[in-house]
Amino acid sequence: MVTMLATVVQAWGTQVLVRDNSNSQEVLVHTNHSTVNLSAGDQVRIVYNGVMTASIPPQINAQSICVFASL
Repeated sequence: MVTMLATVVQAWGTQVLVRDNSNSQEVLVHTNHSTVNLSAGDQVRIVYNGVMTASIPPQINAQSICVFASL
């Protein structure tokens, strides 16, 4: 498993667009859970299997998304 620390750009349904804190790259995150509790600017910890698509933006499937700081 891989952990990404990121900033939420936008969240809807079961998807969230984030900006990776390590390289400022935007990544589309898919999850099996609702993202209604996430807001733009939230700092999140995303755990995923390390697989990222080569699309624009890259996409990952999250095992978990946890907020660790909110605006």
